[in-house]
Amino acid sequence: MIGVAMASLVLTASTSLGQALPQRVEIPPATTTLEGVPTVRIDSAEGRTTRRVLSSAEADSQRLMIRVVDGRFYWASRDNRPLQLSSSGEFTYFSSEPGRYIRLTRLNDKISYVEHVDAALLSPTARSTPLPFGTVTWWGELRMVLGK
Repeated sequence: MIGVAMASLVLTASTSLGQALPQRVEIPPATTTLEGVPTVRIDSAEGRTTRRVLSSAEADSQRLMIRVVDGRFYWASRDNRPLQLSSSGEFTYFSSEPGRYIRLTRLNDKISYVEHVDAALLSPTARSTPLPFGTVTWWGELRMVLGK
């Protein structure tokens, strides 16, 4: 009984400080587009990782765009690759193939996203190094556009 009371007290204290627990993102049926604006880009390769806060111009050129057509999802910002939707715990995932995924979660009425791509799958101009090894991860905020 004491453990239950302590867990309840901790949960109440953490939520009363304005911190909500992450929640799974539900995609409404009327959604036509999911648009993400990245704020941070992380490039990782063996032996080094760089984290950059993106300027407005960089964020605009590296936007995430997912289109919904007839209930199917397409990664419009990555050559319209078909995406599979799945969920696990408080996360919603879109994936197209190994090495490429988008993870969403809702926190305090905002939808945060992580877009992850193996560097080998990026065009040479999108990589931070000439070698196709490593990963690129973008962090940002997502909004849903609803149609008719």
